[in-house]
Amino acid sequence: MRRQLIRNLCSLTAIGLCTAVNLADESPASEPETADEKVARLEALLEAQQKRIDQLEQRVAVGSAREQESQRVEAMRQQIREILSEKEFRESLMPSTVLAGYDNGFVIRSSDEKFLLRTNGRLQFRWTHYATRADNRYLNPGLQRNDRTGFDLQRLRLTFSGHAWDKDLTYLFELRADAPDQNRAEVQFAWVNYRFYDELQFMAGIFRLASTRAQVMSDANLQLIDRPVTDAVFGLGIGLGARVWGRAFDKRLEYYLDVVNSLNTDDNRTITPDPAEMDSNPAILARLVWHALGEEPLKDFVDQGDLEFHQTPALDLGFHYAFNEDEGDSRTTRLPFPLTRNLGRGGFGLTNTNGLQINQFGWDAGFKYMGFSATAEYILRIVDPRRAGRQPFSPWWLLTGQEDTTVQHGAYGQIGYFLPIPGLEKKLEAVAHVGGISTLANGREGTWVYGGGLNYYIQGNKVKLQTDVMKVSEVPISSNERSLANVNDDALVFRVQLQVAF
Repeated sequence: MRRQLIRNLCSLTAIGLCTAVNLADESPASEPETADEKVARLEALLEAQQKRIDQLEQRVAVGSAREQESQRVEAMRQQIREILSEKEFRESLMPSTVLAGYDNGFVIRSSDEKFLLRTNGRLQFRWTHYATRADNRYLNPGLQRNDRTGFDLQRLRLTFSGHAWDKDLTYLFELRADAPDQNRAEVQFAWVNYRFYDELQFMAGIFRLASTRAQVMSDANLQLIDRPVTDAVFGLGIGLGARVWGRAFDKRLEYYLDVVNSLNTDDNRTITPDPAEMDSNPAILARLVWHALGEEPLKDFVDQGDLEFHQTPALDLGFHYAFNEDEGDSRTTRLPFPLTRNLGRGGFGLTNTNGLQINQFGWDAGFKYMGFSATAEYILRIVDPRRAGRQPFSPWWLLTGQEDTTVQHGAYGQIGYFLPIPGLEKKLEAVAHVGGISTLANGREGTWVYGGGLNYYIQGNKVKLQTDVMKVSEVPISSNERSLANVNDDALVFRVQLQVAF
């Protein structure tokens, strides 16, 4: 149609030219022109007009071809969209494949990103020299202790984590073969977590309880070789149960609410022959953390030291509360207490929480800036005997004679700083620690802990060499992880540890 219109216009133009030529010929001012000259002139005009027509037809053809090509491409795109919208055809055409590599662990991932499996491992090889006075009055009369020196494969861990079916459904399964278990393989953690929103998530399984600051931090990322002695008394360890938690206010506030079978253990089972391994009273814990300062709230305090060398101050403030009324859990929290008779230097005893109601409160803080870090924590535990003077008697009451409420306190402070040594910037960190524990049962005091260390970060926390020394005036509780052998030892502990993780 466009081509016909162009031809008509050109024909009219040609007619107009011919008419103009005739009028020019008829003009009296014009000179006579032969017939051949007229024909030649008209032929030249027609030839020029034909060239113009050809040019216009070529432009129309190109424009029409482009328009047709565009319509054809759009139609093909629509057909492809319709075909790919069919799930079965899409999966048969492009089947899911598996991708593998290293991303903070060895990773296997499906191409549609519905499944992810990350494998991590960690080894802690430790040398310990445990020096103590020969006479420990808590032991049998006349029994003396010798110093101890040796190597331990302190921790050996293998962890599987990732997500399944949906990135909001995450999981973690960790095996341990640690020195306290004589390096036998045991389950350390096993949980699944579903994220409804950042502000509301649900976890179930075996996990580290929301108690002290030292407990919730991974033992792979500590400044000293292990958690403090204060935490050996007041830390509430791991448990089996359920958790509701979330992050709010632009992830500045984190909250945790745990309901678990018992404190400090996941071993108590529900169905067993009598006597039952646990009572029907769950332990309840809650923790709040406010990331007051810092540009990356979720990453600022993953490590205890300031490996990130924060250019702006980072500050965390935390609080925790724990409640447990223990009516007969077979495995539970151990409590230190002063013995009723005066035994001179030695005076701590150990018992469990059977027949006691425990209310524990804790406040903690962490700070980082330009290679400097500081951590502080204070814990208050209220011990309330519920079976004082009636059967089944509380071991606490039998050992202490305490019928009224007892308050126990614990606190520690710790600082670290990366030494500005040329060539070792962000590699060499010095650490200092002081802590205290007061049991206050029968009006007696507790113990003091002093320590310091030096860390060499070869590859961050992945590969590091640590050394520390710790003085405990009177060991309040035995703990393999904290290198505490006997209650009431006057201990001086030297440790060196190599950690390798992937």
